Amino acid sequence: MNKWKMENGKWKILLMFFPFILSAENFTQIKKEITNSLKYKMQEKKIKIFEEKLKSVEAKNYGSLDLEYSAVHLFKQPVMKMDSMQPVGVAPDGKHLVYQSFHSELPMSDKNHFTGILKYSYPLFTGFAITNMIEKSKLELIKEKINLENVKRVLTLNAAKLYSNIYALKAKINALEKAKEALLSAKEKAESFYKEGLLNKASVDDIDAKYYEIVALIKETKAQKSSLLNLLSYLINKKISKIDGVNVEKYNLPPKFENRPDIKAIKETLKIKDKDIKLAKSKYYPQIGIEAGIKREADNFVLTDNDYQNIDKSYISLGVKYNLFDGGAKKATLEMAKLAKTTYTIYYKDYLNQVKTEYQNDLDTLNALFMRLKAAKEEIKARESYYEHIKSKFEEGLADSTDLNDAIAKLAEARAKKEAIKSEIFFLNVKLRLNGGYNE
Repeated sequence: MNKWKMENGKWKILLMFFPFILSAENFTQIKKEITNSLKYKMQEKKIKIFEEKLKSVEAKNYGSLDLEYSAVHLFKQPVMKMDSMQPVGVAPDGKHLVYQSFHSELPMSDKNHFTGILKYSYPLFTGFAITNMIEKSKLELIKEKINLENVKRVLTLNAAKLYSNIYALKAKINALEKAKEALLSAKEKAESFYKEGLLNKASVDDIDAKYYEIVALIKETKAQKSSLLNLLSYLINKKISKIDGVNVEKYNLPPKFENRPDIKAIKETLKIKDKDIKLAKSKYYPQIGIEAGIKREADNFVLTDNDYQNIDKSYISLGVKYNLFDGGAKKATLEMAKLAKTTYTIYYKDYLNQVKTEYQNDLDTLNALFMRLKAAKEEIKARESYYEHIKSKFEEGLADSTDLNDAIAKLAEARAKKEAIKSEIFFLNVKLRLNGGYNE
């Protein structure tokens, strides 16, 4: 007896700390942990990529400063060849001079030739291509940030679905546990009746069979629940062992579809398509650029000596490039860009119609679920009343084990059904809120 008291005392102390050891996660906590998901973190890194891309494109607006150095060794010394006619005497007539051809070579440079140049080039005019490229990169960055919001929305929806399914299985297990307790009580009562000769062995075996069927079903349902908890843990990148309850409430918020991140992302894509059209048009303009360079050519590697020509060859230049004919490539590129925007505009309208249709269907389903929940509550009352009636009849020997088993099973089914409906209502509330443009 003393040992039992000691053990009981230990259990009481343990139970005081039990909520902290195995505290259940409610959905509000899980929503906060969505950002811990690896999918969310991948999208965050993707934003970093587009930030660097924007910097890369913006750099084109500042021109380019380059330093070049080259050293060339020639196998033969460069020379300039000259042929000339020079007088060498007087003709026999004494009136004319006699000329002879002479060949000579003059060195033009050393065998070693070194060149160094520091040059700056800047695109004066590109048909607004650089401006539109920068604006396009900014829009792409905005889109990726919106996509991060949408990743969070989708992850929250998936987490809500898993959470609601886990809750339904948890409720089913509780209902089956109660059914198991009822069957265990009936089993003890049936065995007592059998010993007194008031009940046959077949009835006892029937209750036994139903009892073990419920036990097996509990184990199967627990395995399903464990699988879903593992999926939820994977989704938010954190171990979840238990969940809390669900809130059942009427949804009455007006939809704000323009606030949905997926809708906003599509709108940004349409703006990007506009920039693609402008970029295609930029090819119809001439390309104008300037370049200035400090250049030195010499016979030594430090660029200080040149016996054949001037060392300083610094310059400034202006270049214009304009395409006269490209076989229709510019026109085709422009038409492709225009068609791409038209196609995406149609996609946007179709997607918006799909969003509105899905939202309305979910709202209709939610309203119907409240009616089903009301009916399920009434069904539980009826099943409880029927079970108590059959139980008392069985104990009086006026009902057989089949009726009792059926009453217990249907009561458990009704209890599980009510909680399953509550879990569906919870999920649709979350879904309608997120799909209605309420991200928090």
